[in-house]
Amino acid sequence: MSERVVVRKAEVGDVAAAVELWTLSHVARRNGRPLPDAHVVLARQRMASPDSLLLLAHTSEDDDHDVGPEPTPSPAPIGTILAVQGLDQDGAGPPVPGLLHISLLSVAPDRWGRHVGRRLVEAVLTRGAADGFDEAQLWTHADNLRANRLYKAMGFRRSGRVRVDDWGELLVHYRRPLT
Repeated sequence: MSERVVVRKAEVGDVAAAVELWTLSHVARRNGRPLPDAHVVLARQRMASPDSLLLLAHTSEDDDHDVGPEPTPSPAPIGTILAVQGLDQDGAGPPVPGLLHISLLSVAPDRWGRHVGRRLVEAVLTRGAADGFDEAQLWTHADNLRANRLYKAMGFRRSGRVRVDDWGELLVHYRRPLT
């Protein structure tokens, strides 16, 4: 038996577990510094929005011979990613045709370095291309070396845009074509 990662579209009942995982991952990345309640509330709203695509990664047991029915994913997610229609003016303006905005990528800390994030990004990019998007964008913290390495390895390039978040931390902007 070997463990494998399965990525699936979240259902309404999955949002609480997704928010819990996202919070755990970000607190661990920040060395235990808690997130403001407003950040958690906003993440929950975004994940629950009917206009968003929330994908979850799970582990499943798979025997080496692939005999029998398809394995059932475990109930607890080990990763999350969110995609929405990209908007002009960093989300304050009208929709930008063909632009997919990616956010809220998180992986359970005990799974860091096991390519769960890569599987989630691959899945959301594949889904975005199938849905007619031709470019993807995202923001990430400049000091999040693990995320920056992942995005660069997956063909994202820095656009040169930067901003400071409400914690005073530097964010960098990435884009990549989907076609």
